[in-house]
Amino acid sequence: MALRVQRSALLLVAVVLSGCNEGGPFAPSVSQPSSNPAISQTGTQTVRQRIQQLRADQAALANGISQQQAVLNATRSQLSSDAAAYSSLTNGITSRLQTGTTPGNPELVSQWNAAQAKLDAATLGVGQLNSLASQVTTQASVAGYLLENVRATFAVGGAVDEDHRNLRAIEGETTRSMQQIDRLIADLNSQISRENSFLARERTNLAALSYGVNLGRLGNPGAQRVTVTQRRPVPLQ
Repeated sequence: MALRVQRSALLLVAVVLSGCNEGGPFAPSVSQPSSNPAISQTGTQTVRQRIQQLRADQAALANGISQQQAVLNATRSQLSSDAAAYSSLTNGITSRLQTGTTPGNPELVSQWNAAQAKLDAATLGVGQLNSLASQVTTQASVAGYLLENVRATFAVGGAVDEDHRNLRAIEGETTRSMQQIDRLIADLNSQISRENSFLARERTNLAALSYGVNLGRLGNPGAQRVTVTQRRPVPLQ
């Protein structure tokens, strides 16, 4: 009987000792470092992800503005080249008509057609400027929306000081981009206005030159009868 009790006691001690080992049902709980992922980790990561996206959006905005400025410069250069060629052609026609030539002179007809082609090219250039102006106006809306998102991100919880420094940098870049857009829109409006005035004036001038080429000399299409009457020889009495 005493032997059985002794064995039972030994068995109980073994069970208790095994429970004290790591992983056992009686093992003491090990304290883990406390963390709040919703605030310290997830919140900061969310802010950083938003900053990365905002930075990418700002880079795309700046790149778009640079491309639009390049298009304006190229179109402006082409318009200037076309205008110079047009002026050279029309000046040459005018000079020939001032000295007088044969009516419908083929050389002048060819030059007049070339001048008309340059004027048509200028018309297409103005169309490109109008299309570009529409794109830049859309870009202005994108920049305004981006700036609102940047400023709203300042209020998102879980950010650190470095996050706010990055946000301020993006805010400054976006503000400068908006200023560039404003200047670009002003340049486009000014260029379009000048080109429209040029086209309106030169269409009238080119029509007058067409009449002169057909006549062989300079003349006023609206005063054809008067001009002919004045130059008609007076018969001797």
